[in-house]
Amino acid sequence: MKKFEALQNYLKKVDEKNYLITMLYWEMDTICPPKALDYLVEIKTKLETEVFELSTSREYIQLLNDIYFDESGEYDSLTEGQKKFILTEIEHYKKQSRVSSEFFENYMNTIASSKIAWKEAKEKKDFSIFKEHLIEVANKTKEYFKIMNPDSDNLYDEMLNEYTRGMKMQDIDPLFEELKREIIPIIKNLQPKELDQGEKTDEVSLINAGKFLLNYIGFDNDRGALGIYPHGYTTGLCKDDVRIAFDKDAPVYDFAATIIHEGGHGIFDQSYGEDLRECPTYNVCTMGLHESQSRFMENILGRNKNFWIPIYDEFKAMTGITDDLDMFMDRLNNARPSLIRTMADELTYCLHIIIRYEIERDLFSDKIKAEDLPAIWNAKYKEYLGVDVPNDAEGVMQDVHWSEGSFGYFPSYLLGSILDGMLLDTIEDEFGDVDTVLREGRVKEITQFLQENIHQYGETYDFKEVAERVCDSKLTVEPLVR
Repeated sequence: MKKFEALQNYLKKVDEKNYLITMLYWEMDTICPPKALDYLVEIKTKLETEVFELSTSREYIQLLNDIYFDESGEYDSLTEGQKKFILTEIEHYKKQSRVSSEFFENYMNTIASSKIAWKEAKEKKDFSIFKEHLIEVANKTKEYFKIMNPDSDNLYDEMLNEYTRGMKMQDIDPLFEELKREIIPIIKNLQPKELDQGEKTDEVSLINAGKFLLNYIGFDNDRGALGIYPHGYTTGLCKDDVRIAFDKDAPVYDFAATIIHEGGHGIFDQSYGEDLRECPTYNVCTMGLHESQSRFMENILGRNKNFWIPIYDEFKAMTGITDDLDMFMDRLNNARPSLIRTMADELTYCLHIIIRYEIERDLFSDKIKAEDLPAIWNAKYKEYLGVDVPNDAEGVMQDVHWSEGSFGYFPSYLLGSILDGMLLDTIEDEFGDVDTVLREGRVKEITQFLQENIHQYGETYDFKEVAERVCDSKLTVEPLVR
């Protein structure tokens, strides 16, 4: 295994820089003083460019080829996951090596500036602060994918593949169209309860309650940390350092849903098999699969009353809220058309994603322009959900994704939900009624099932392959609709 060891040694240099880059992102998002941001971005961009150069060097492709074309059988002795890593890196190299260091550095600077502008614009509810940044990020992202995929006749398919490998518009369009046909009539006939926004609590209580919930579902807090950001997210710095951010100003019920969702991501990041951990830069880019795990924890388990029965008294004491369990569940499951994706119920959430997917698809098919997104967004929210958008902070700027060039990411959330319906059927075949499992406080048994059947393999199998391997079925929306 000498050639694989040589590759590992090279990747360790890349991994060390990636750790610092991710740490700087975390600092930028959470506690970096405003006047230090420019210097932080300068250092981060320099490191990102160094990683890019290492990842596109002739030395790197030679190390990969030495293993792949090895005649002594070293490649054949690798695990399926390690083989997939080698093949993915070779393909990634082919694309990335077409991009100049100068363009990449400029692109990273554009994204960093865009994220800073987005945060300010959202706080001030002023799209004009963000508008030119959004246009530039969209144009640069399009150029980036054109350079990497010069022969492609559909750049948005390439973006989708970046986040959910193997999925294209021709796969997604019929699934999302069927969902629209099935759920829009349900939404139009909803009779939601009139509830207030729910109680909030202090930052220290939220952190303690967050760690409590994370531990309950199987996240290792000794290998993780919590931070504050206007948008919940998870970032894996390495296998033993997984960070979760949450909005300290959210109502407690929304905070709980966010923590359980991000905990699903975090458990996945902590659960790669040992063979994949031997590839220092290993990273799951099958985000549809990743989102299926976070949304399974949040929706299928965390919005089930039986999940809370064993722990609610303790959670209530930790947060100081006065809701009894029934009221808390009403807040978690009060299906109603609303403005904010991350606070949406399990049913209407589907349309939040379909709206974003249709906008992205049309944007990169040159049917619409980036500067027109607020008006298009508002029109779709009125048409699909029947809600008026009062300002762009609660509209087109509510998510961070577009500010950082993550076009193609949003569909992964709903693809994940589609797989979740299938997973629920599979898990009930394995364990029996999930209500009973949760009521008995056995949620970690389900977590272990997911770790053994999905997490340990990382991106060895693409999204459609996982559905067929674990659920013995092709992708179908029927279980989710049911």
